[in-house]
Amino acid sequence: MPTCCRTVLARGPSAEVARCSCGHIHLSIGPVTIRLDEDSLHAAWHTVGDALRALSEGTRKIPAPEVQTGEWKQ
Repeated sequence: MPTCCRTVLARGPSAEVARCSCGHIHLSIGPVTIRLDEDSLHAAWHTVGDALRALSEGTRKIPAPEVQTGEWKQ
């Protein structure tokens, strides 16, 4: 059985992002690691960016929810 090998793409004081040889991206924040595909990582990045902009503007406005299909993308 082949073993996966991770290559660290970025590391900071509270998070690390690594690419696995099987193609997944591993986002580790503290003791939690989330395994994502590249598209999901980009989507999460945009969402976090929106939140940071809202925080810096001092707003607490929550954007309207997107239409959900009822499926969770893993």
